[in-house]
Amino acid sequence: MYSKVRSLLSRSLPVVGTLYLVYLALQPPPARYMGIACLAIVTPFLVGWVAGNVFDVGPWS
Repeated sequence: MYSKVRSLLSRSLPVVGTLYLVYLALQPPPARYMGIACLAIVTPFLVGWVAGNVFDVGPWS
């Protein structure tokens, strides 16, 4: 049971983190700038993670 929860948590963490950064990007200016800057850095990694998990391409496959 514990391994299933841990696996689910480890698989959903990148998605939850990205959703939080999108939330920050939608807030008023100080948080907005941080959210946009972090999204600019994280987006290429997210694309690679999705490609690896969905299409079995790249290092995350």
